[in-house]
Order: sequence, then C-alpha cells, then structure tokens
Amino acid sequence: MIKKSLMIAAVAVLGMTGAAQAAECDDAQQAEAGSSLAGLAKAAVSKVVPVTGKQMVNVNACDVRAGTYSIEFKYNFLGADGLYWVEGTARFGAGGSNPSVKITKASPNMAAAEAKAGVKLASN
Repeated sequence: MIKKSLMIAAVAVLGMTGAAQAAECDDAQQAEAGSSLAGLAKAAVSKVVPVTGKQMVNVNACDVRAGTYSIEFKYNFLGADGLYWVEGTARFGAGGSNPSVKITKASPNMAAAEAKAGVKLASN
C-alpha cells in the first residue's frame, strides 16, 4: 500500500514538473515563431499553389518547451488566382529547425487545387 502511494505521488510530481516546463510564448517568442512559421507554411502549400503575393500568419496558440515551439495557426496567402487559407499545427525548434507541419483544414479553393494537383495537404 505504501509503495503504491509513493508511486502515485512520484507520478503526480513528474506530471507537475512537465507541465511547469511548457509555457505560453511571450511576445518575442511568438514573433520568432511566426516568422519561422510563415516560411514553413509557404513551403507546405507551395506543393499545391505557388505563393505569389502577400502572406499573413495568425498564431492561435503558441507554447514553448525546451526551445521547441508547438503552434496552432491560420495561414492566408495570395496565389495567382486569388486568396487561399489553411489552418494547421506546427512543431519546430529555434529558427525553424526540425519542422513538422500538419495542415488540418483548407479553404474551398485550396481543397480544389489539392484535388487538381493530386496532392492531399489537409484532412478536411
């Protein structure tokens, strides 16, 4: 019984320690993450639609843990034939190192472009 109680207490302490290390991004971190994210998102969507004009990244959630960013975002950009957008999640280190970008939702014209290109980015 005592061993079980000690094990539960140890797991609880480890859980609290892990949660304490993850923190919401401050303004400077969010700016750095947004800059890196714009390049990563552009690279992801360029497989389907070339980005020919302005880009905008909305960071909906940003957490940093041990120098690794976890972000939920919406990326708007201009292609040759109009405005497109995608939503997704990204995970990367400082300066955009070791990136992982997952597109979870796309505008209707982006979904049509995916179908035309035979490339599936979003899971909508």
